[in-house]
This record gives sequence, structure tokens and C-alpha cells, in this order.
Amino acid sequence: MKRISYDRLAPYFRLQKEAHMNVIRNWMGTNTEEEFYDLADENGMMVLNDFWQSTQNFQIEPDDAALFLANARDTIARYRNHPSIILWFGRNEGVPYPTLNEGLDDAVFELDGTRWFTGSSNVINLQGSGPYNYRPPVGYFTDLATGFSVETGTPSLSTAESIASYVPKGDRWPLGDVLAYHDWHFGGNGDTKTFMQTLDTMFGAGRDFADFERKAQMMNLETHKAMYEGFLGHLWTKNSGRLLWMTHPAWPSNAWQIYSWDYDTHAAYYGAKKAAEPVHVQLNLPGNELVVLNTTQGDLKGLTATTRVVGLDNAELFTRTDRLDALSNRATPLAAVPLESLYAAHPMVLVSLKLTDAAGTLLSENFYWRGRDAASYRALDTLAPATLTARMVGGAVDGTDRVVTVTLANSGQVPALNTKLTLVDAKGERILPAFYSDNYVALLPGETKVLTIRYPATVSAAPEVTMRGWNVATAKVGR
Repeated sequence: MKRISYDRLAPYFRLQKEAHMNVIRNWMGTNTEEEFYDLADENGMMVLNDFWQSTQNFQIEPDDAALFLANARDTIARYRNHPSIILWFGRNEGVPYPTLNEGLDDAVFELDGTRWFTGSSNVINLQGSGPYNYRPPVGYFTDLATGFSVETGTPSLSTAESIASYVPKGDRWPLGDVLAYHDWHFGGNGDTKTFMQTLDTMFGAGRDFADFERKAQMMNLETHKAMYEGFLGHLWTKNSGRLLWMTHPAWPSNAWQIYSWDYDTHAAYYGAKKAAEPVHVQLNLPGNELVVLNTTQGDLKGLTATTRVVGLDNAELFTRTDRLDALSNRATPLAAVPLESLYAAHPMVLVSLKLTDAAGTLLSENFYWRGRDAASYRALDTLAPATLTARMVGGAVDGTDRVVTVTLANSGQVPALNTKLTLVDAKGERILPAFYSDNYVALLPGETKVLTIRYPATVSAAPEVTMRGWNVATAKVGR
């Protein structure tokens, strides 16, 4: 089962790279094929490579230390010339017993000598593992924003289309054992209890599976954006790295992932992708400070950050323009956006952020729905249906890709939230893998967005695109 082809793995690496991920942890050394390391090299991904022991004091210890170390020496010698490997971990969560720990340290020094060896994935100079269940977004900016985190996770429901491919219709609602078998479970590590309680408070309990999935995607986007914005908003101060447990699902799952086993991408993917973009504008929690991130190697000068806050009726409540220089590899803090003073009259607001360069070119945009408290989010369900026009162009070949472009325009008076595009064939079946420039997007009245979808040029089926959203009716996108 571990003989996974290069062609099968390649789209996963592309998805990670396009989401601006730059580190993959090879948990317990379970990827053992050249294709994995080749793809990491080709995509510029750093690999934290574990050896083969799981949690100390919870798992059995190797009986044959000599055999374990012989295997380790063979692995180091086989893969040491892959530049993607940047360190070797002795074990997951804990430290190998002394004979193994010292033997591994010696082996890495003798056979490699260019990378750091550390005995533990989470004990020595690293943040402890977890949490794995739902936490309010503010936590990722405060108590969870410390050190270098190798494992942080939260429930992450796949798209309705992906779930429909492996859960029969009659088993999707009410939520039950079949979905629990695919990791949407209500007890144990990574349980969904806090997620479900928060969904009920913020949006109201799901009326059916479609309504539940619609609400879960709102939470997916918000939580996964916060996980990376909480880290990057304090760049080089309180924390220095954050890895998700886990970005990649090995099978049809609904826990922790940012994409599905079948390459589909749900809102979690786009929340993480947005937050980790190299040049990014965001609001920190809990104080709503405006921050501009530049994690590139070049300074950016003469930028303009424009903040606009509107009510659910699209009435303008606050605007501000900030001029700034965003120097390389740092966070540039600006004054807070005074949302607290707006909540008395408008318990739920929408925040639009745009960052442009001196020529007026858009570098980054961001969007939030923010409430006075969790219960205030219920007002989002009172939004009237938004009027979006959409036009698709393309299907032409560009290298190894076919390319489709979709132009979305909000021609009505109501903000449109979490608008999702899905690339399908004439039968309505998803075309996968597909690589979207963005998805689950928001458009205020009068706004237009252009989204690009790339997919393998080997797919000959005529492409079509469907659209749906928080308050956007399901429709086919016209040509």
C-alpha cells in the first residue's frame, strides 16, 4: 500500500506549494520512497524527517536496538543527498531511550553531518503538540501562539461533493456512525464536540446536511486563516513556525486536513492559503490591530492599506487609508481598526482589507465577518440572497495545464459570502485535481473578482463550473 506513484503524489505537493506551505513533517518516517523526497526537492519543500517511534510512554519500545539503528543508518545514507531534508527527529513526542537516542545522534553526525538531529518532535526547543479540537480563533494569536509548533489541528469538514463520494445519502443526515468512521467523531482526540457547539451558537444547528456543510465551511475558513494569521501576525516575536496536524489526509477523512484525499479543496485550504501568502494584510486578535506581512526577501515601499467596514446592509461604518513601507521578512503593525466601538449599533460587521503598491496594483486583499460575540454571528443567516453574475472563459492549454477563468461580479445590493466555484464535466462530476487561484470568496456590492482554475491538460472533457455560497444560490456559470 505504500507504493504510491509519482503521478499520484505530485498534485498533493502542488496543492501544498500553492497554499504557500513550505515545510512537511514526515511523521514517524512513514514516507519511505524516493518519489516523496524527489517531489519535496522539486517543489522547494523542507522536510522534517522522523524516525520510527511514536509517543513515549504510550507505545512499545523497540526490542532490537542494533536492528533499529542499522535501519536508521541505511535510511540516512539513502536519502541524505536530498536537499529537502533539513533535520532528523529521533521520535514523535518523547525521546528515544538512551541507546537509540545516542546511536541516532552518532549516525546522523557520521553519515550526514549537515543537518540538525534532535531526539524529540515536540519536547526540546519546540512547542508541545496540539490542541486538536476546535478552539476560538483568538487563541491562535494568544496562548497558542508560542514557539515552533509542529502539531496544531482542528476539525475540517470536506466539501459536500467529496463526502458524497463515499458516504451514502441516507447516512449523511443526521450525522452518524458512517461520517464518524471518516473522522467526524464526537469523542477522543480531535473530537468535534466543541466545533459542533460553536456552530450551533454562531450559525444555528444544521437543518439538513447541505445547511450543515454550508455552516461548517464558514468555520473552516475562519479557523484555518486564524491558525496561520495568529502565527504570522507576531512573526519573530512570540512564535517562529506552525505546522498543521495534519495538512494531508491518507484516506477519506474530515479531521485536520486542508484538502481531501481525492484532491478536492474545501474552505480550510483557502483560509490557510490566504493567511500564508508572502505579502499579506490582516487583523490581529483580540485587539484588531492592522498588520502587513512581508515574508519575501525584498522590501516593499510606498504601499497603501485600505480598510473598509460595512454593516450587513452594506452601509459604510468606517474607512481608513494607511501609507506604509513593508520591509522584508517582518510584520509591520498599524493602528487598530475600532470594531469594538461599532458593535453597540452593529453587533455583526464585515471588514474588507486591500493592500496596493505605489502604482495601485493589488498585492493582497482580505475579508472578515466579525461579531461582538459568538451569538452575534446568527445575524449572518438573515442576509438576503446576493445577486452575482459569473462568466467563464477558457479550456485552453498552457503547458501541462488547461486553464479556465471565471469573472464574478456582485451586481446587487447585498454582500455575497463564501462563494465557491466547482469545476465539473458535462455530467456534473468534479474534475480533479483542480488548482484554484482562490475560492470561498466574498464580494461586496459593486466588486468584481477574477478566479483562475487550472487542471491537467490530459482531461479532454468540456469544462463547466458551478457556483454556490453562504447566501448565493446554486447555479451553473455561463460562458
